Amino acid sequence: MTDYANRSARGRAPDDDEATLRARLEADLERDRRRAALGLIDLADDGGLTPATIGGLVELVLADDSPDVRQFAVEALGLAADADGGDAAGDAIRAALNDDHEWVRAEAVVAQSRAEPGNETPLRDALEDDSGWVRRNAVIALSKTGAASQELLIEQLKTDPHSGVREYAADYLREYADDVGETVRILAAVLARDPEAFVRAKAATSLGDLGTDRAEEVLERHGLNDRSDDVRRSAKRALATARGVDPEQIDAGLDDDAAPGGGPGSRREQERQGPGPGQGPAGSIDGLTQGQRDRR
Repeated sequence: MTDYANRSARGRAPDDDEATLRARLEADLERDRRRAALGLIDLADDGGLTPATIGGLVELVLADDSPDVRQFAVEALGLAADADGGDAAGDAIRAALNDDHEWVRAEAVVAQSRAEPGNETPLRDALEDDSGWVRRNAVIALSKTGAASQELLIEQLKTDPHSGVREYAADYLREYADDVGETVRILAAVLARDPEAFVRAKAATSLGDLGTDRAEEVLERHGLNDRSDDVRRSAKRALATARGVDPEQIDAGLDDDAAPGGGPGSRREQERQGPGPGQGPAGSIDGLTQGQRDRR
């Protein structure tokens, strides 16, 4: 199942102990503070952080000049949410939801969903954020915490201009399909008409999991004949899932030349969304953090 994906450096952070990393949170160089916050992400994920370390991270989230430092600090706070950080950690995470930098806000949505999974109000508010990456994380967070609905996800599929939002709405919609017939109808329209291959591929996967006769018909008609190889591969696997057969039994025509579909980071997506960060942080093309991608 998909998960968050901004850009965490989990697995490539320094291996120092917590006390050393906590001291480096006060370093003069931005690079040192950033690396310290990155190291604390791994430690927080492995077993929590001490209140003193949480206090240092709170100070960075609220006052550091570097958006990278603030982003990684809020990620660490979200992972350490079960530690005894008091109200300060939660207050800092909520403050980061209003940060000037979109990647800090996007990470704060993830942290908020971990710190207070039962509080859906901040996550719903994030659906109105100007940044598509923030709205994308809000869709994922609401879905993972059980606070999404068929109506909410369909609305995002129909109206959000950001392909990442529509991609994850299509992915999670199958889990909230109270009206299967209506869900299949919406996903069929997405598979047939959405301009981005990432979105069409997720719609195909969801249709395969729903597995109705109409879903199979749509996968055959639109999925297996899509202009993108990636979508045709997804449709092939989805159709096999729906029929309970090996994917090799499905003829998807994948030897044919196919146009490269769109998706996050594609030229078409950049042109449609206009000026602004066309890539995710640190040059990641899908806008997600490595740690979030690792947790898919």
